[in-house]
Amino acid sequence: MVVSFLIITVKRLVGSRKFVGIIFYLLCLPLLILLMNDWSTNSNSWNVIFFIFGNRYIYFMFIIPVFLILIDDIANEGNLRYCLARLVKKSNLIKSQLIVMLLLSFILTLYVFGVIVIESFLTFGLTFEWSQETRLGLDPYTSFFTELTPLNAISLYAVRFFVTLIFIGSLYFYWQSITKREFRSLGIFIILLLLFLNSILNFYNIPILSFLDLSFVYTYNFSPKEEIILIYTLTSNLPILILTVGLTYLSLHLSKEVNF
Repeated sequence: MVVSFLIITVKRLVGSRKFVGIIFYLLCLPLLILLMNDWSTNSNSWNVIFFIFGNRYIYFMFIIPVFLILIDDIANEGNLRYCLARLVKKSNLIKSQLIVMLLLSFILTLYVFGVIVIESFLTFGLTFEWSQETRLGLDPYTSFFTELTPLNAISLYAVRFFVTLIFIGSLYFYWQSITKREFRSLGIFIILLLLFLNSILNFYNIPILSFLDLSFVYTYNFSPKEEIILIYTLTSNLPILILTVGLTYLSLHLSKEVNF
């Protein structure tokens, strides 16, 4: 029954107007940014890509928040009482929703990065080298060029994007559990506030609060002379992953108290 519920939920979500609208929005937004900016003749596609992901305002206020719409849809779908009766346990329902959230995060990561990379390549041409503007040190969004290749850097960004999505999803499900689904709007507001604070503040170097840093600042501190990129990727994302696992465990543990 859990597998059947997963399939039903995914089909319902993918066929919804919300999902189609978000897919269209994420298709158009990067293109508008690309066309509206006055790019240097020395720029190439990588300057565009890292500008979109590296600009905190664009990233935290226009790209990440749309994920909340889908998470809210998963967590509060209309046939919960019927599904709960069929799934026997509330924990099975929460597990199913968390798995759908995980799959959705992975798919959305592939889609967002695929769209932005393809649109940038179609506009500026396919290249795997840094631009002259980057090599001259004129682009702050690609100032890690001496330490990372474009492909290595975009890989680090993709991992953090995925980790950010599953963290936000786990945080929302945890909120639903501790509030017994009675303060849904407040939960969304708290997450939006966290994203807003990430867009204007640098948590990276602040003790304790660094656990809430969802930005790509850590990318700029990579040193190939001291670190292996795979190990660096894991250790840099470890604080958020620890929080995510903890919130997920608590969501399941408290699921028996949740109202449906």
